[in-house]
Amino acid sequence: MTKPFRFGAKGVKAGSAKEWTDMVRQAEDLGYVSFQMDDHFGNQLAVVPALMAAADATTSILVGPHVAGVDCRYPVLFAKECATIDLLSEGRFTLGIGAGWSAKDYAIAGIHQDDAVTRIERLAEAVTIMKGLWGEGPFSFDGTYYQVAETDGSPKPHSPIPIMIGGGGPKILGLAAREADIVGINPKIVGRAINPASMATAAADAMDEKLEAVRTAAGDRFDELELQVQIFVTVVTDTPQDIAEKLAPAFGLPPEVVLAAPFFQLGTVEQITENIQSMRERWGISYVLFQADGVAPMAPVIAKLTGT
Repeated sequence: MTKPFRFGAKGVKAGSAKEWTDMVRQAEDLGYVSFQMDDHFGNQLAVVPALMAAADATTSILVGPHVAGVDCRYPVLFAKECATIDLLSEGRFTLGIGAGWSAKDYAIAGIHQDDAVTRIERLAEAVTIMKGLWGEGPFSFDGTYYQVAETDGSPKPHSPIPIMIGGGGPKILGLAAREADIVGINPKIVGRAINPASMATAAADAMDEKLEAVRTAAGDRFDELELQVQIFVTVVTDTPQDIAEKLAPAFGLPPEVVLAAPFFQLGTVEQITENIQSMRERWGISYVLFQADGVAPMAPVIAKLTGT
């Protein structure tokens, strides 16, 4: 079943309240369905208060992290924070959560970064806990990484909170396929950093393998899933080949791979529109996120693909 397109805007920092709220309101006015934030310890706003401010400044756009790193977000506290934003925004919170990948974040926070298998197992427990605390009635949990004494989580969300789990390897994509509403398809992080080895998994043929992993793990629920990708670089240009040649060395990719990979959208508005349509036809990806610098330039593409 072909799903309708949805588009999300991303932003992480602002120098004032007005700059922040203007950014979110612009995204809402341009037809984006969500405004989402990376969750890191670098030069950006803190996710929870910034998202509440974003929700308070708008009327319809969804807000949420993209994505929260589980090791820095203790699930009992984070479940309460997420439910509070959802309640106070009357159902406009969307949760993106992942296993945590950035070695720099762990170093800044002074947290040991376990191997990927351990982090993904911990993420699975955290998602179970958050769902349980948002549900009706008492909940308790006794897992390998977390223990929760019986409690009836409060507040409850205004409405069911959509959960997105993103990743690039088969194990985390399998978890997303089984437990999430939205599956974020990403490059696989190699060496706990964005580097040429990681970006090599962004190629179009690698995407075929990722989607097959999701389909296999999801089984009967595959058609219920919404597939999402975030665009790393967006450039409206009449000379996409030239831009690809300039970008290629930074990502350690041949220019032709940059042009074909879904994470880079280079070309005219018409070409990018066609690229995104092809993305849905080939992989079923219908939910696309743009970085802050791509939000305004992509407004014509959104209008074409959503009929707004």
